[in-house]
Amino acid sequence: MAQQTNGNEKRLQKSHSLNEPKLVAPPRRKRLSLRHLSAYFNQSVTADTLIGSELTHIEQHAVPDNLKEDVAHLTKGLHMVKVRGAGKQYSRHFELTPDLMGIRQCDSKKWIKRGNSYFDLAEIKEIRSGWNTDVFQAAQKRASYHEPLEEAHCFSLVLGEKHDTLDLIADSEEDRSCWLTVLNTLVKRQKYSALRRRHFKWVKNHFLASDANRDGVLNFEEVMNVLGQMNINMDRHHAKNIFNKADVKKQKNKKEEDALDPEEFVRFYTLLRHRPEIDKIFQEFTKDDDDDFMDPEELQEFLKKAQKADVSVDECRAMIQKYEPLQENKEVDVLSGEGLRQLLLGAEQDIFNLRCNQIYQDMTRPITHYFIDSSHNTYLMEDQLRGPSSIEAYKRALQKGCRCVEMDLWDGNNGEPIIFHGHTLTSKILFKDALTACMEYAFKTSDYPVILSMENHCSVEQQKMVASHLKDILGSTLWYIDLDDTVTEMPSPEKLRGKIVVKGKRLPPPYPDPNVVDEDEVSDEDEAAEIVDEIITKELTKKTGKKVKLAKELSDRVLLKSVHFSNFELAKAKCKCYEMSSFVEKKAEKLISTEPASYVEHNKLFLSRIYPNGLRTDSSNYSPIDMWNVGCQIVALNYQTAGKQMQLYKGKFQDNGKCGYLLKPAALQDARSTFNPNKPETYGCKPKLLTIKIISGQRLPKPGGSMKGEVIDPYVVVSVHGVPPDNQKVKTKIIMDNGFNPLWDETFKLKIQMPELALVRFTVYDYDVRSKNDFVGTYTLPFTCMQEGYCHFRITDKHGDPHIVATLFVHVSIETDS
Repeated sequence: MAQQTNGNEKRLQKSHSLNEPKLVAPPRRKRLSLRHLSAYFNQSVTADTLIGSELTHIEQHAVPDNLKEDVAHLTKGLHMVKVRGAGKQYSRHFELTPDLMGIRQCDSKKWIKRGNSYFDLAEIKEIRSGWNTDVFQAAQKRASYHEPLEEAHCFSLVLGEKHDTLDLIADSEEDRSCWLTVLNTLVKRQKYSALRRRHFKWVKNHFLASDANRDGVLNFEEVMNVLGQMNINMDRHHAKNIFNKADVKKQKNKKEEDALDPEEFVRFYTLLRHRPEIDKIFQEFTKDDDDDFMDPEELQEFLKKAQKADVSVDECRAMIQKYEPLQENKEVDVLSGEGLRQLLLGAEQDIFNLRCNQIYQDMTRPITHYFIDSSHNTYLMEDQLRGPSSIEAYKRALQKGCRCVEMDLWDGNNGEPIIFHGHTLTSKILFKDALTACMEYAFKTSDYPVILSMENHCSVEQQKMVASHLKDILGSTLWYIDLDDTVTEMPSPEKLRGKIVVKGKRLPPPYPDPNVVDEDEVSDEDEAAEIVDEIITKELTKKTGKKVKLAKELSDRVLLKSVHFSNFELAKAKCKCYEMSSFVEKKAEKLISTEPASYVEHNKLFLSRIYPNGLRTDSSNYSPIDMWNVGCQIVALNYQTAGKQMQLYKGKFQDNGKCGYLLKPAALQDARSTFNPNKPETYGCKPKLLTIKIISGQRLPKPGGSMKGEVIDPYVVVSVHGVPPDNQKVKTKIIMDNGFNPLWDETFKLKIQMPELALVRFTVYDYDVRSKNDFVGTYTLPFTCMQEGYCHFRITDKHGDPHIVATLFVHVSIETDS
């Protein structure tokens, strides 16, 4: 032990001779620091340690003992049949990759010639058994198949943001069971280690992409190519110095050039990711300038002063045990600089307050007091005129937290009602299939009620079939009551928990004879009739303007009654609490512009649903912000369309445990006072001052996630979206040629009049002097969910999927503005 200590002392002296801070604690304290990693690499660091101290542990324990035989079986691979949308079948060989992070597919006869495909387990959104996708539903009905499909052999993987499916037929029920058991286990466990594993994979992929001759090592020129892929424009001399530090094995490639193997390349990468901005924070909160360690008391001071967190010394010790990567430091309860970096990347220090990940709001108020996560024409996968309709769209929306889905009902063949966008060329799906999907997926993400917004164009007979399916498929999950003058308040989300309710036309009481149908205007919101062509519009008005008979059987299943809106005074005088109106986007905007305070008062009493203009045939979206400002509850967007408006939408509904219901601010509920979003100060709002420091970015991607192209020139735009006085944005300077670790270190102060309605959006762009600046990534959250202190957060792509390892590092401070 003494000899080892002397060796450490010699290394320590050597590092000081190079003007580097000490790396090893004095022998008496027996602890190590990762603040400067190069000398420590020369001792014992492995590639796994560099990416994260838990990685080796994760790999060793990723699979339970009882599944190891099955995993070994699948890594060798099994034959399966792949089914495509056109009904064709392809014989393929599928195997689990040795790192247990993906599935590889190849043509079993032509592996080399035909190539292979890779499916990342991190992309798996859902695993389904049987015929539970559109592809299988269509395939099993096709008469052209030589043999009927064995449902017990079939399963599907739902992949990525677009919910594409990989539909497979195993050779036996046993093979399918093997795949399902292993994949379900790996996908669940991967969620625990997703960031670290994907980080490791990201580094590994860059290595493989630059190993042009596939010799398993990278020479200096290949490493310089990697730097370009990683968005780093580095001086060759500096890069060569880091290369030499990482080249501890002194290997040569076939051309006798110095080269790095995968482990050395990870060393090289880790030297690159040194974080001087965190070193600065670390030194600020350590009492001894020569000490490279933070003890529990110093950590407590940091968390109290910088992070505004009230924690005990014992809790700080627990954090050290959780985040410190070196066992030697854990044994003496100290945190290294690398440990602080890991802590600041932890969930507890995310900019999104963990409290908001839980359902914390009062869920016992009338349903009119909540914003409700809602989609428009939910069945559509693409545009509004020719795109496909699919039950997958309902599954996708419900899994994303949507609580109000739309169904446009029309007469179908064989007495079965169908769903499609009427008067267009969109495809058709059976109502009963869509309803079955809603029943299956309604409460997978949230227990709170699902609203079926029905636009009814059916004949009386098919309306009765709709009612029959509602009763048979939903059973006791369907919630409805007799509506009369005694009902003065709508039920709460808590009372409706686990229930599905219908919004649609309803016959007025007293009801006629049960055997007689009544006449009413079945649908007053035929959105397809708003198509731009004036001639078509006039013709459709002739066809759809007439009154259609409404079946009592369907009327009785409706809880939320659709009524035509004339004006606010008439609605207040005539409407019942269970009656609601739908407003096309243009009409809502006009009312917001001319009568904002009246609209707020209306929405305190009744539900309002907003839907896009008929001109949005490309399924684009309007901004939901103005609608929320006046308290509109059901602001329906086209879920299938990514972009700024959908990013704002999903950013808002992150709150309250992503349950799909958000309690409106008191200003939008209080019947005793009025609120005008254009003049929030008249209500007595308490403004806040948001001070936000954009410090740095880490591993920012190139636009579109490409590895090719120039190194980006990033800048950050911070914008606030809320009541009109709060709408503002600021932006940082441009950092040229550095997407890997740009350092901005810029502070902005933003006054927010109505914090309860404000969203804060961070967007990273790549500056281009010759053309439009490219979108790199974004993140949106409610102002009320922002956590103070130093925070990391992952930016997402335009679809809302987090980039693998890209983060922004900021400091947030919130004060009451005097």
